[in-house]
Amino acid sequence: MIVGALATVMVWNAAAAAAPQQLDCVLTDTEGKRGSENRPIVVVFDEDAKTVTAKGGGNNYSFSKVSISNVSINGAADSVSLGLDRSSLGIVWQQYEADKVSTEFGQCDTAQSPA
Repeated sequence: MIVGALATVMVWNAAAAAAPQQLDCVLTDTEGKRGSENRPIVVVFDEDAKTVTAKGGGNNYSFSKVSISNVSINGAADSVSLGLDRSSLGIVWQQYEADKVSTEFGQCDTAQSPA
């Protein structure tokens, strides 16, 4: 009976780990632009598929250059990159323009289910 219960828990944990995970993040502007402080962004990552997407400020981002490890999650798209520390859930968000790089730092929390 105990072996059956342990097997069920192990299968459930494996299925839960394989599902996409959502993080609700708040970015803080470090360059003092008015109105952009505490900007919410949602990050969804799928460890098995090695995909990362983000939604925020009316924009959707799908990252093509993705690295997911036990320590960090990193992704890059045309003009945006993100780095996330898995232990603290701290995030770095960078947007690239012709002559400028905008950097925002923030904090994420786990969400109940992906959006």
